Amino acid sequence: MTFNRDDPSTWPAMRPTIIAHDVARSRDRSTAVVGGLSYFQPTLFGIQHLEELPQGLCGSERANALAVVDRRYYSNALIVADLSNDASYAEVLSHTFGPRFVGIHITRHGDGMTFERRQVPGGVIWVYSIGRTTLIQKYLAELERGEMRTVDNAMSRLAYQQLAELEVEDGDTGCIYKCVNGRHDDLGISCAMLAWAARHPHLSEWVRIFERSRTPRKPKPKVSWAPWT
Repeated sequence: MTFNRDDPSTWPAMRPTIIAHDVARSRDRSTAVVGGLSYFQPTLFGIQHLEELPQGLCGSERANALAVVDRRYYSNALIVADLSNDASYAEVLSHTFGPRFVGIHITRHGDGMTFERRQVPGGVIWVYSIGRTTLIQKYLAELERGEMRTVDNAMSRLAYQQLAELEVEDGDTGCIYKCVNGRHDDLGISCAMLAWAARHPHLSEWVRIFERSRTPRKPKPKVSWAPWT
């Protein structure tokens, strides 16, 4: 496939590939939105694939559905998952994806830089807090910069529509983006999560932790007592 700067589906590689995973409430769908920074043009951010996972999944079933998408990218993507509605899901994701998993907690406040190291079986994960309004505004700023490309299909248009239909209310600390009753914003929020992760100053550290875990450790040399006998 010929490389086309304006079509992320033709990009041969990302720096790195990131999968943003919005975890659904009872009536929504969980998502897997794939993208990242272009390998050949690191200032360019792209969204390559958008998918809504089947409804009704939870726990390990949901993580396994996400892993199916991950395998299309050689099981080598950085997973950024929303833990706002289910903190215990972190243990399931850590078991499935290991150290290439970063958590995000979407709240009313938070700058997206503050994080906690949360203990899970087998290690520690980083979980960041970010305000919903901050997350959406960062994504809008990404669009305005003109250094973003999105694959053109029905799912990308749905994601755009979801964000366009959000209601904006004035609050004490600024505007608040709300989803209209009966509508969904899962894909749109996942795109915002992906953009947040791709531009995050800690991205290189997340990748370093991931790559270090994949490097096989050299076995310790065996001690021989032969010279002493």
